Parts: sequence; structure tokens; C-alpha cells
Amino acid sequence: MLLLKPELPCTKEEVKNNVLSRYFPIRTKDRQDIFNWDSVLGHVVKQSYGRDFIPFKDPNDPLNKKNKLFELSDFKEKSQESFLRKLDVAKFWFIIDSMYFQGDGLYKIAPEFLLFKTNRTVGNTTNSRLGNMFSSLLQDFVFKEKPIIKLNFLEQQLYDVLNAYLCEQKNESRWSEKETPYLPFMTSMFQNDLNFLSQRPKYLLTVFKDFLRLYAHLYTAQLALNLKDWRSGEPKPKYHYFILDNEKASDERILVKDHGYKQLKGALWNIFPYLAMNESLQSTKAQMNPIWVLAKNCSENPGCTEALKVYAEAFKENRQLNTVLTDSNDPLDQLDNLFKLALAQFSRGESRHEINSLYVKSVSSELCESFIQSRGRAGRVMVFNQDYLILLTNLAIGERDKLRFHELILAFEARGVFFDKQSQKALIEFFERIGNVERMSDSGDAVYVIKTI
Repeated sequence: MLLLKPELPCTKEEVKNNVLSRYFPIRTKDRQDIFNWDSVLGHVVKQSYGRDFIPFKDPNDPLNKKNKLFELSDFKEKSQESFLRKLDVAKFWFIIDSMYFQGDGLYKIAPEFLLFKTNRTVGNTTNSRLGNMFSSLLQDFVFKEKPIIKLNFLEQQLYDVLNAYLCEQKNESRWSEKETPYLPFMTSMFQNDLNFLSQRPKYLLTVFKDFLRLYAHLYTAQLALNLKDWRSGEPKPKYHYFILDNEKASDERILVKDHGYKQLKGALWNIFPYLAMNESLQSTKAQMNPIWVLAKNCSENPGCTEALKVYAEAFKENRQLNTVLTDSNDPLDQLDNLFKLALAQFSRGESRHEINSLYVKSVSSELCESFIQSRGRAGRVMVFNQDYLILLTNLAIGERDKLRFHELILAFEARGVFFDKQSQKALIEFFERIGNVERMSDSGDAVYVIKTI
């Protein structure tokens, strides 16, 4: 099946502006603090649990025609009615109100309560975009078995009220119809790790935001690092080296220096040009496919060479670029021409350079900043703090009781997290300090790491 648009632009006047609406949540006009992560939690719960609120008739609508969202104020009212029917002393409701509605107590009961975070939040469109990125990772994933959570009497009453206003989502709303996964390995890891956390709902609620921030960064980094390597086919984890936050950084650590922050910073410049060009080649009404799938399709359909060649010439003329294009009958060479042009239009000296420069700053501040630190003469490096490290360790060990240290490192790398030998030594020392190491002998192969949960 040919993925190219039936009619690509053939004149410079027909070439459109750069537009990015798939595979990544940040737009060119975004700057700092654009995401409300609480709202994003609700988006992920909505899809992974396959549940959402049932719209109901607005009692304030005299014509009774408008459906109303079930909001937190409605839930509080229904909960009060439910408790007052059961309470011997009506004043006890004020204690319940203080316990669960005056702070964050309600959101510590069960993940489904996070659905309230998505209702009419300021900047909700932006949060939906980030939610869509996680939906792309989830695809048609939904928990096959509803996670079991132990609740006390009061919590159970609140949960029962909530449950009465929730419905099962229909399958046709699944995100798998919109995007083919760009990073299948990341999709698999994300689904596996979320499923692991779902079996421990209380732990999930304590780490949920960190879990999503972690995967938002890993997805961003691996997407950026894989974009140029589309000829190699399905993406694999690329080197992305971190150090621990209590380690010293130095120029002698070649892997950290060459495959850490410096590499990521350069790769972030590819995101907008590459994804915008990929989107321009495909119909936005059909399922969007990643560049590596598009390339595979083109290689199997050499007849698209001429269309790509004509589009490249039109794009070059429209953007007034001096890029030398490869004259070839290979469709992949013509596809390569287009991505060269996509990058060239944002190169230093071009009028669009500032657009991508600000875009990269936004990506870095919103999705990478938690993992970047300045270390004096060593400059900026990628860093894992203790909280993220414990979370990643628990995810990597998963349902097993413990994992050999070497296997743990491989599990980290499968998620796009790499540590050099010096950091691996620091890892063992850290695990020993917190007491979750079993050392069978002095050999590194006999070191086992245990979950903290």
C-alpha cells in the first residue's frame, strides 16, 4: 500500500508550511511550563483503564438538551448525598470533606479518580497533545483485568459513587487507528511497565507522575536519536548515557561525553524538520506512519521516485535553498533529498533558523530538563537522580524477585538508559547502601538486585 499522498505539490506555490500534529506533543509556538502533568495523568488513566465519565443532562439547562461533564463538584455533591444516607451524625460529613476534598486525599484512593484532572483544565489542548503521545505508546493497550486495590470503608464508598458515573470506552476510539508506533521497542516497554505498576495501584499513585516524566524523556531522546537512521528499518535503542546525580563528571568519560547531552542536543534539531516533512508526505486523514515505514514502502514501490523528485524540486524552490540534490532513480535517495531540504530550511543563516532554535529550547526545557545538570568544566550531562533510579530499577526487575546486575543493565538499555562502567560501579554501591543487593560472591556476575516494593 502506497503511503504517499495521491497528489504531492509539483510547484513552489503549492508547497505548504511546515506542520507537525503527530508523534510529538510540542508545537513551534510552545515555550515553557506548557504542560499540566496532573491532567496528563488523567489522559493515561482514561485509555489504559478504558474508562471515562458518562455525560448526563445538565440540570441547569431549562430545555434539557445539553449533556454535562461529570465534574469534581458533581462528585462531591453525589458523595455527600450517599454518606448522609448512611451516617448517624450528619456533621461527620465535614470530616470526610476535609480528608478527601480539601487536599489531594481523593487522588490517593485509586487511579480512576485522576480522571477529574482532565476536566476543563486550563491549557487542556496542550495537555491533550502530551496525552496523545502516551496514547501513541499505549496503542490499543488496555488492562485485561481490572487492577485490584484494597480500600477502607470510606474509600470504598467514594469509589462506588465514582464507579456509578463511569463507563467502558468503545474500542473504535483506540489510538492505534491514528498512528503506527514510531518506536516499537519503547511501546512494548511502556505497556509492560504500566501493566506492572497497575498491579500495585498504591505504588502507581505515588510514582505515576515520575513514571510519565521518565518515559516522556526516554521517548523524546530515542525518537530524536533514531530519526536520521530511517534507512536501517525498525528503530532500536540508541546509546544515551547518564551518570548518577552523586557522581563526578569528567572529559575522560568518553561515552558520557560523546553519547550523552551533547549528542542529544544535536539530535533534538531533527525532530520538527523530520516529522513535519514526514507528515507532509502522508494524508492526515489516514493512519500516520513513521519515516522508516514510509521508506520501506517507497523501496517496494519504485514508481514513487518521480513524485518525490518533483516534490523535492518544488520544495527547494519554495524555500529558496541552495542544497545540492542527489540525481538518482532510487526512491530512498529522493526521500533522503527531502529530509536534507527539511533540515536545510532551518540551518543557520536561513530565515527559519530561529523557529527551530526556539522549538529545541522548548523540547529541552519541557521534556529533558529533569535529566540534565551542569557539572562545571565537564559541561552539561545527562543525570539520573535517586527517585528515578529506584523507579527504573523496580520496572526493570518487574514481576521477578530479583535480577542479576548484568541483566538489570540490559533491561535499562532496552528502555534507552545507558551507564558506562564507572556509573555501573556507582550503581552497585548505591544499591548496597539502600540494602537491595544480594552478593553471592565477589564476582560481578553474582550480584543480584532486589526490588524496593
